[in-house]
Amino acid sequence: MPTYGIAVFPQYEAREFARLCSLVEEIGFENIWVPDERFFRDLGVSMTLAAAHTSRVKIGSAVTDPYIRHPALTASLMATLDEVSGGRIIVGVGAGISGFKALGLKQERPQLAIREAVQLMRALWRGEQVDFAGETVSFTAGKLDYSVARPDIPVWIAGRGPAVLQLAGEVADGVMIGGLASEPGLRYAFGRIDAGLKKAKRDRIPRSLWLHLGVDADGERARDAVRNIVAGVLISSPNISRDMGIPIPEELAHALQGVTYGTNNPEMQRVAKTIGDDVLRHFSVAGTPSEVRARMTELATMGVDHVAIVPWLAEGQDLERFMRDLADAVLS
Repeated sequence: MPTYGIAVFPQYEAREFARLCSLVEEIGFENIWVPDERFFRDLGVSMTLAAAHTSRVKIGSAVTDPYIRHPALTASLMATLDEVSGGRIIVGVGAGISGFKALGLKQERPQLAIREAVQLMRALWRGEQVDFAGETVSFTAGKLDYSVARPDIPVWIAGRGPAVLQLAGEVADGVMIGGLASEPGLRYAFGRIDAGLKKAKRDRIPRSLWLHLGVDADGERARDAVRNIVAGVLISSPNISRDMGIPIPEELAHALQGVTYGTNNPEMQRVAKTIGDDVLRHFSVAGTPSEVRARMTELATMGVDHVAIVPWLAEGQDLERFMRDLADAVLS
């Protein structure tokens, strides 16, 4: 079976966030994933809290991007966190989307931006004096003013699009496949990753899912919990479903046209309510604990090494109850 981690969003007050991170480790999960979402609490402070209140679990960004801060600053942030945590950091990096409109940022040439960011970060971690004149990133005659304890901090590239998945196969230490949960989607994603591995003449890398998940004794409540984010997946990657051969009802595809991604967007929430269970299955796992366990077994047989679980809470459910129900399903 895969290993499992939990995304703990920095939406919680600091003491509660720290308590939840401790609970992740106590229950037996392997990773804490902290999303770099605007405008929740700060990523670096939140990851520091996670490190200070745990001793075993790996702690990763899920994910930061090459636009929101200069990659040299991200390199220093992650090296510092790795030092604080005793070598438990994974740097998850992707194209990003959160907060871009508010900040006036554009997601330009994401594959190249990620590639250049990773190149620069690794050079800085190695202690090099760096002159980097990339097409999306530049850095002139600079270096970190301290020695990095672990210069090979692992970088996992996250994405759903073909170019970014292939890039992960070429250069990443691991890959995080965003929001796919069925055989057609994973076959498509693995094919792009394998193309990157072949191009770079590399061996297999860990294959992780960024998996939207709902679990509740009432399976319908669990499925209702993930409908909104599945709508978000369909909005943010409108052509991917077609390329993967996943059928999207014409009426749903038409309803999603022109809808802006945003988990609190009322229009997206309205359309989400119309998404059928057959579509949910391709982009999430949701149901009773026994249904979730069966789906996890399916994912394991497909070659998934790690599942980064994104909790979507049923009405009246809190994160602690969610984690304990999930542990009963997948860790027992």
